[in-house]
Amino acid sequence: MKLADEGHTTALLTLTRGDKGRWFGKEMGSWTPAQLAAERTKEWQGAVKTIGFTKSRLLEWPDGGLASSPADRVTADVVEYIRELRPNIVCTFGPEGAGSEHDDHRAASFFAVRGFHRAALATEYTERGAPHVAARLYFNASQYLPDVPFVAMTPTHTVDIKNYEGRKVAAFECHKTQFKDRERFMEMMKRREGREFFHLAIDRSAAIPGNDSLFP
Repeated sequence: MKLADEGHTTALLTLTRGDKGRWFGKEMGSWTPAQLAAERTKEWQGAVKTIGFTKSRLLEWPDGGLASSPADRVTADVVEYIRELRPNIVCTFGPEGAGSEHDDHRAASFFAVRGFHRAALATEYTERGAPHVAARLYFNASQYLPDVPFVAMTPTHTVDIKNYEGRKVAAFECHKTQFKDRERFMEMMKRREGREFFHLAIDRSAAIPGNDSLFP
């Protein structure tokens, strides 16, 4: 949202439709995966509009099975989107799954990193567009919270989003089938105090630091 207001093109690539999840407020077995997928697609579209992404794409890789999906085919889809958009930076979940350890989130991180690298190689996925070298890849991050069982990457960058908190909450509110996570989401918003955290994972322009000690 903030980047868009600053004049940048922003885009979202989502790999699954969430059809194997729970439907908040409904009894298990009272819906089909196809019905949940259709509902979550509408919720995703509402959130995309609320946030204001310039471009977006929703794929249909198996929910709950992303990690076991054909690696080259999923990577090809990520490579194609990167080459189509030609971004300066790519942001994704951390390898731990964005603080939730969700298998699909962890797999999405793997495929984003894989696609980031291979999109730059002229010999890879030649049928998926011209090579593009994005400068940086960031992981979602969080401040260390000793009382929370899940951990995320240590932040290297902090962005002030106080003016966008209302829209971020409104985007979450689009996902009504996932309201079981509503309390957790609001607690996270409170803890972050109007900040968004990122971990710089890959910087193609960075020099190798000379410090040989791993200790602070």
